[in-house]
Amino acid sequence: MIPLWMFPLAIATGNTILLKPSEQDPGACMMLAELAKEAGIPDGCVNVIHGQHDAVNFICDHPDIRAISFVGADTAGKHIYERGARNGKRMQCNMGAKNHGVIMPDCNKEQALNQV
Repeated sequence: MIPLWMFPLAIATGNTILLKPSEQDPGACMMLAELAKEAGIPDGCVNVIHGQHDAVNFICDHPDIRAISFVGADTAGKHIYERGARNGKRMQCNMGAKNHGVIMPDCNKEQALNQV
């Protein structure tokens, strides 16, 4: 459920990723996984899971998954955020494509706000 443009950061920092594409159009995620393999990213670093509610709940509940990043609709995002947070995961949900930036508490707020 991680946004496609963020997966290189996860890989570069030593993490693996699990992509859960839309069940309506999984093509882009599948192509991305194939391109990652062709580029030499080791097996097991970029993973794809297909499904609907059961797949989402599996991701939210699995003890080895420590963080979830989601982009999508408000209803799904609220469910994912609540269920993942209840299971102790770090959560980041971009719902309705309106919160594309994060301003951390220790930043220079004036500079950050001018950039957003």
